[in-house]
Amino acid sequence: MRILRVNSWQGVGGGAEEYVASIARALRDRGHPNHVVMLTDMIPSSPGPDETYVRVPALGVRRAVSDLLPQPEVRAALERAVRDFRPDLVHLHHFDAGFMTIARWVSSLAVPVVMTAHDAELVCPNGSLMRPGHVVCEGGILPRCQFTGCDVGYGLPYELTQRASFDRQVSGRVRAYFCPSRALTNYLHSNGYRPAVHLPSYAPLPESVRAAPAPEPAADLPPTVGFLGRIEWYKGLDPLLRSIRILASRFPDVRLDVAGVGPAQPGMAELARELGISDRVVFRGQVRGEEKERWFQGIHVLAFPSTWFENLAFSAQESLARGRPAVGSAIGGNAEIVRDGESGRIVPVADPAALAAALGEILGSPSVRREMGQRGRARILSEFTPERHLGRLLSAYEAVLRGRVRSSPIDAEDLNRPSS
Repeated sequence: MRILRVNSWQGVGGGAEEYVASIARALRDRGHPNHVVMLTDMIPSSPGPDETYVRVPALGVRRAVSDLLPQPEVRAALERAVRDFRPDLVHLHHFDAGFMTIARWVSSLAVPVVMTAHDAELVCPNGSLMRPGHVVCEGGILPRCQFTGCDVGYGLPYELTQRASFDRQVSGRVRAYFCPSRALTNYLHSNGYRPAVHLPSYAPLPESVRAAPAPEPAADLPPTVGFLGRIEWYKGLDPLLRSIRILASRFPDVRLDVAGVGPAQPGMAELARELGISDRVVFRGQVRGEEKERWFQGIHVLAFPSTWFENLAFSAQESLARGRPAVGSAIGGNAEIVRDGESGRIVPVADPAALAAALGEILGSPSVRREMGQRGRARILSEFTPERHLGRLLSAYEAVLRGRVRSSPIDAEDLNRPSS
């Protein structure tokens, strides 16, 4: 089959963009050509042969206005891709930049459409699914969002317009919504975006990691917690830093090694100074390739204490695959990656004391740490693999093309099984 993908983002690509590139290669290797139309404000100097880039404004007032107006260049690129590539199916990866133009284009398509929900923005204006006071929200983009105390600000009218456009012109054309986590599958289903199909994602891993776990940390390595990811305030570095201060009373030489970059880094560095733990925290920047492998060898446990919705955190998958347990917050799909007490711990959102206790439990017992790491690695390498994901994705595509998508929520691998 031939798949046309449409993806949009701004700035440096993240996990969704890594996934799109990875699955495109895997599908081509299986004999399924696919072409990607990218809407972005950063165009690479040498696009790939199966990629079309269309420049859109960066986030801001100009971008918001352009999203609401027809964009002839975007429409022309999409129509040219359909004409030249002749897809059997269109796969949307976001409904964001140029959404009004995309909506009108989708409504005119003569081929089936599917969509991957990489985040919670279909059911929450800011994608957090978290109300003030760390109360998990039931979801739904409605005018009431302006009065819940949530940080929606003046962007809510834009979000309401975007969602109205999606519901009016796109949702009726979408044959299936693919959701990486079971949590998001249930959110979409309960908010009327159906059929919602559970299709777990995976973190791309080097073959060397699949072949063997990371070596044990050096015997003289001080107790070290790792954080891997974009440094945004909603990624939970604030409660993590506060937990490190608490841990210092039990582990005098405890360290936090932060790998990643992002706009919240100056504020987090200032918080570390205010807490008096600057000497315990390293902001290492991005790590890739062999540098990432050395980084994992230098930590005992990973923390991913997000205070906003997470689908299936790639950082947790990467850590478990290398035999390092992980501690995450009780939100989104985190507990679907880390089984509490088995491969790490799941703790309440924004609770430094609970986070410190969970991290201390693992740091204080090498045997617990090793057993959790081994169990987590075994599960990641058996359940969250590119091969299994690709099989589920192809099963879902085939079910859509044959018109056999049943009621939701449903697992992707069940789509082609005969009805009982």
